[in-house]
Order: sequence, then structure tokens, then C-alpha cells
Amino acid sequence: MGLHQSFTSRLGKIFTFLFVACVLFSILCVVTVISESNASLAISVSIVEGDTFRPGQSFHIITEIRNSKSSGRVDVKVTYEVTDVNDNSILVESVTVAIETLSSFSEEIKIPETLTEGIYVLRASVVSLDGINCAETSVSFNVVRVVTESEQRIIEFIMGGALIVTIVVLVFEHRRISKLKVSGSDLKRFVIEKKK
Repeated sequence: MGLHQSFTSRLGKIFTFLFVACVLFSILCVVTVISESNASLAISVSIVEGDTFRPGQSFHIITEIRNSKSSGRVDVKVTYEVTDVNDNSILVESVTVAIETLSSFSEEIKIPETLTEGIYVLRASVVSLDGINCAETSVSFNVVRVVTESEQRIIEFIMGGALIVTIVVLVFEHRRISKLKVSGSDLKRFVIEKKK
């Protein structure tokens, strides 16, 4: 009798545990479906001119926003942020646009003159004005420093000097080697003396 009660008690605990686990799993599925249904915005960004720029240069980006749960015209805020690889913010710009199911538009981003060489990230995020829906994407680009005119002249001067020094050394070596020419009889004499 005690064994039967112990078995029944354990079986009841197992069924209770399974029931609670099923309820929790169902709640988790419902929350996931609700959160996925709220994520109706998607954004993509592409840089038109490539991925390498100079400080102070402007470049154009094409932004595409999709609204999968269109309920007519909706206003959204698009924010562009340029950061370095350490996630330090360099530049932030925002624009408000109206979309229905799909909106594609161009924006111009001007790189600050003071930006140093390196890899930077352009983050684009879109959020509905009620703050419920949002999406984010990012693309990287390089900033390279341009050689100034005075630096170019110095480089040309150094390269020209190196070329002149190389020519002088080659001429000197050619003359030195030319003086070392020996005749066949001198060579035979040298070989015979070495054998002795």
C-alpha cells in the first residue's frame, strides 16, 4: 500500500511538472509571436561611391525601408551615426520620412575634416514615431589621408635624389670593374702560381 501511494505521489508530481512546463512553453511562444509581429520595420543601407573616402569628402547613401505590416502611411525617424571601431560617436544625423510598404531615398553624409585615417562604421536605424517598431543596420568604410602638395614635392625630391645616388654608384662600380679586367696570359700565370 505504501509503495502504491509513493508511486502515485511521484506520478502526480511528474504530471504537475509537465503541466507547468507546457504552460510556460506556451507563454514563451505567445510572447515570441507578439514580439515578431511588432518587428515590422526593416532597413538596409548601401554606399554609392564605394568604401574609401578622404576627410572632408561627402558621400551618398541609398536607404531602403520596408514596412511589412503596412497600415497606410506611417512616419518614421531614420538616424545615421558614424562611429570609429571603438564605438565612439563621430557624427549623428536624423531625418523623418513617411513610408507605406517600401521607401527608398538618398542621403548625403559629409565626413568631418578632422577625421583621422582608419575604419569607420555607418549605423542606420529606423524607429516609428510611437517608438514601438525599430530596426538597425550598419556598413563600414575607410578614411584615408591625402598627400598634400608640399608632401608630394618632398617625396619626389627624395625619390629623385635616390635615383641620382643609384646612378652614380652604378657608374662608379662599372668603372672599378672595368679596371679589373685581366688578360688570358695573366690569368694562366695566376693559376700556375696558386698551384705551386
